[in-house]
Amino acid sequence: MINKPDVRSKILGELVKLSNNLGKIDYHLAIIGEGNTSAKVETKDVAGSFFIKASGTQLATVTGNDFIEVYFEPIVQLINMENPNAEEINYIFEKAKVDKKNRANPSVETLLHAICLNLEGVNFVGHTHPTAINRLTCSKSFPENLKGRIYPDEIILLGKESVFIPYTDPGVKLAQKAKKEIEIFLDKHGERPKSIYIQNHGFIALGSTPTEVENITLTANKAAEIRFGALLAGGINTLPKDIVTHISKRPDEKYRQNLFKK
Repeated sequence: MINKPDVRSKILGELVKLSNNLGKIDYHLAIIGEGNTSAKVETKDVAGSFFIKASGTQLATVTGNDFIEVYFEPIVQLINMENPNAEEINYIFEKAKVDKKNRANPSVETLLHAICLNLEGVNFVGHTHPTAINRLTCSKSFPENLKGRIYPDEIILLGKESVFIPYTDPGVKLAQKAKKEIEIFLDKHGERPKSIYIQNHGFIALGSTPTEVENITLTANKAAEIRFGALLAGGINTLPKDIVTHISKRPDEKYRQNLFKK
């Protein structure tokens, strides 16, 4: 039987590995201090908390010491505040820390991660700034060139559609906008999103496992490369919606989908 400290250590270890993978130089997903990752912590001794990368650390080189464990409740309270000032934000971030002795600052995107991790089935979140994806999130045609699906694995990994968020100041305002757009998505599609594109910013992958988050991110990056190439070749040919729905429900694709989480 796994004891409580081992559960937390296992989750943190998986999060560090995910972060280092997303930070690989040859992946071109993040450089320097770009990007952040998080993981939900579910143990009886600390209720409702998650690990979040500390501000200013690099995905490629982070260790367990570069993550801060914070409680959900204060972070959610901050998200629901109308116009918190810098002093209020700093106070709540300190209040949210499980280890009050930890002097590092949580990522400015802590609030965004809290929203994503509160969705059913989401245990890990990876937020990156992929070069290929940002070619399209920074284009004047955003989000049109990222809508729809172009091949089966994009459907299986990223879901039938993605959430698209117009550029919003990172921090409280972005978290509030993301919360609203995710709620609209849930009402429209009846299922949680797996992929989020943020204009002039980057990409977010939401998964049940670290492997799923990595696979979603790499698939989105490949899809962005293909979409950019298709634009140069005359335009993107998206699959019809009925085909997308059909593929998403096929038993063999459901089987493959589960394999991509392991």
